[in-house]
Amino acid sequence: MLDLAFVRSPLPHASIIAINTNVARKAPEVVAVYTAEDLNIPAHHSFMAVSEACARPPLAVGKVRFVGDIVAAVVATSRAAASDAAELVEVDYDPLPVVVDPEDALAPGAPAQFDELGTNLAAGIRSAPDDDPLADAEVVVRARIENQRVAVVPMEGNAIVVLPGAPGDAHELTAYVSAQNGARMAGADGQVVRPLAPQSIRVIAPHVDGGFGGKAGIVAEHSIAITAALTLGQPLKWVETRSENLIGMPHGRAQVQYVELELRQIGYDVAVALTNATPVGAFRGAGRPEASALLERIMDMAAVTLDLDPAEIRRRNFLGPEQFPYQTVVGTRYDSGNYAVALDEALRLADYPALGAEQARRRAAGSRTSLGIGLASYVEITAGGGAREWGSVTVHPDGTATASVGTSGHGQGHPTSFAMLVSDKLGIPLESRPRATAKTPTPGGNRRQSSPHCRSEAAARSWRLSTSSNRIRQLRLKRYLYRAQSLDPACRTGNLRCRCGDPTNDVRQVTMGASRPTPRHVRLTRSLLSSVRTPDWLSQ
Repeated sequence: MLDLAFVRSPLPHASIIAINTNVARKAPEVVAVYTAEDLNIPAHHSFMAVSEACARPPLAVGKVRFVGDIVAAVVATSRAAASDAAELVEVDYDPLPVVVDPEDALAPGAPAQFDELGTNLAAGIRSAPDDDPLADAEVVVRARIENQRVAVVPMEGNAIVVLPGAPGDAHELTAYVSAQNGARMAGADGQVVRPLAPQSIRVIAPHVDGGFGGKAGIVAEHSIAITAALTLGQPLKWVETRSENLIGMPHGRAQVQYVELELRQIGYDVAVALTNATPVGAFRGAGRPEASALLERIMDMAAVTLDLDPAEIRRRNFLGPEQFPYQTVVGTRYDSGNYAVALDEALRLADYPALGAEQARRRAAGSRTSLGIGLASYVEITAGGGAREWGSVTVHPDGTATASVGTSGHGQGHPTSFAMLVSDKLGIPLESRPRATAKTPTPGGNRRQSSPHCRSEAAARSWRLSTSSNRIRQLRLKRYLYRAQSLDPACRTGNLRCRCGDPTNDVRQVTMGASRPTPRHVRLTRSLLSSVRTPDWLSQ
């Protein structure tokens, strides 16, 4: 299998004058060296498009925009050879002025990241211009809040193995990839890399080992690896180094927030700036933690301004049970809730009055050991969007099972959750370790909170799906089970019993019996068995 290495820019902003790959191409074990002109991969977005005009070329075209921007790719027969050859690629840069602070980037005359835009304002939104939410305000609380840039740093970085399909294969492309959303990536492959039919792409994400949003989309390295493998017609892999992870994987947060709060109305004004820092993507909540930090901070400041207890100002501003369903000014719909009850119970369990008294005592005594008391009221959307999902379960002859679902385990316990569902529905002891893997294409996708909700129905029907997928296996199951005159409905839950007095059969016994060689007298009666009506639950 071939290995892939990248030549990355050491400069945050520079024009590319020339790229000399001649020496690298002649290095030992090198198969190919690619620049943007060689692969011609269209610019694309990774996780979501803030501005269509700001799509990123996977291989830099004309200029580099941040340290780590990819300039060239080297394919060799070993990882060491690919890395060594990458050092031999010569790039002539002409440094350009740099801007890394988002506020500086929006100032007049700031160096532009996309010259054709003429500005570093990628996108923006604001309240209606006729609306001045603070026009009749009696009290206004203002703040500038910085939510600093952070690196994602998962336990393991990005990695991908690309297997081009051979003529006649069901899939033109199979990719084993450390991705949080295989379905999203499979769809992006067909749009970005080359026009591929969705059914010709297979993405498998067996182990992700941490993602936190940084592995949520198709990144530049993925599209380069896929295109290179398809171009060469050979399997190819890339494993991200920790240094590459720190400079190449999209960062999180990086927000400067200006907020003005008048306790009866709300206005908003949002701007997205382009800088010469690593691109920002999803990380641990994808925008919600930043918004919550802003709201909680400004509520605390308002409590100080109005001389109110921080818990009391929150209680006064909760939606009451009688107000539901409720739609906010930005279009979010809340179906139900009783937030005051939840807050009061949290305060009771924490003994909030005692904490406040201890905090006051330490302050009065000038203690060097401070006591901070933080409050946060946060509503999370789970299983939102109503996405459809695919899933199947294969029961093996030894009585174990493998669940295949359209999601992957990346730090939130998905494999354990699915193993528990399979164990519960099929009666397989959890100690036998039912296995869970992620495969695509699927009609849905992976979301951190919603996965077990969306896939539980697939697991609930897993016995029916797996036994009806193969006709011969189904006949063997009929031979094993229909020796009784009828089938007890309890088998739907995995506890198999025969009304005629046969001993209780668990899944292990049934699968082992169904997998044994078919006796001659059973083969002779197969036509008769095939005419027996299959129960609805088995044929669905």
